[in-house]
Amino acid sequence: MNKINWLYIAIAATASFAGLGMARYLFPQQFLLAALIVIFPLLIIGIGFRIVTNRRIQVLRYQLTQIIGTLEEFDVDEPKKVVFEKSTYPLFNELNEIILELIERIRSNYQANKQFTQNASHELQTPLAIIKGHAEILLNSPHLKEKEIGSLSVILQNTNRLAKLNHALILLSKIENNRYSDVETVPIQQVIDNMLSNFKDLLDLQEIKVEKSYGTELSVEMSDTLAEILFANLFQNAIRYNVENGFIRIQIKDKTVTISNSGEALEVAPATLFKRFKRESTVEESLGLGLSIIKRICDLYEIEINYIHQHGLHQLILIFP
Repeated sequence: MNKINWLYIAIAATASFAGLGMARYLFPQQFLLAALIVIFPLLIIGIGFRIVTNRRIQVLRYQLTQIIGTLEEFDVDEPKKVVFEKSTYPLFNELNEIILELIERIRSNYQANKQFTQNASHELQTPLAIIKGHAEILLNSPHLKEKEIGSLSVILQNTNRLAKLNHALILLSKIENNRYSDVETVPIQQVIDNMLSNFKDLLDLQEIKVEKSYGTELSVEMSDTLAEILFANLFQNAIRYNVENGFIRIQIKDKTVTISNSGEALEVAPATLFKRFKRESTVEESLGLGLSIIKRICDLYEIEINYIHQHGLHQLILIFP
């Protein structure tokens, strides 16, 4: 019951008590009966207003809780239809209809974007594979001159780059659309050791020394696939921008993983490193998407990532929640 209703009752009660106060001296025998006749209905009205108001508040709270619960269970990638309970209040029914229209629009846009991404990936891979195959055949021809060989090498190099770029963009799209929903307990040390094993030949070729310091066991709740992609990109970055006879140092302490590597000073501002298509240097193999993929995975799992460069040492620091 709102304040105005209580105010009316208070005024009426005050007036009644004032009248009863005068009546007490004029009609002492009828005073008790008059008091009961006036006060009792007022009390009934006050209690009734309170009960009705509380019940309305409970109904409104229940309706809002149902809407919030339904929205929390909504998954844009699931075909399951969203259904709201019918309300006794027309305003809630209108709200539910508007929310349903928004959900269908979001789902439609998401499906269109998903379909476009899949089609683009498929359609691009086929011509790229054909171009690459024919370029490799021509490169093996004994009748080519040096100029033609150089041109074909450029074609092959850019075809490979375009294929990698396509793969990286598809990967980013999948991460942003939460396509990696498998979550499990991932032992970070094991993931790191597996990735280092995969890069062993490349590390040996460039004579890069790896130093490991595992202070504590670290396990994280995340997608095992994304954990592998995260550290694969981190090590690719550390190898690509390293120097000959350089080193990579990996340290795990509490919930922090630090990957350090020797290397030349940056040619871009550190604040721009995690932006898409921002290349850290003039290295030809760089797509400008490696650190962007790393940042997107970190954002997905609320992992804090920082970059520090000092005294010729590059450091990427991951702080797990």
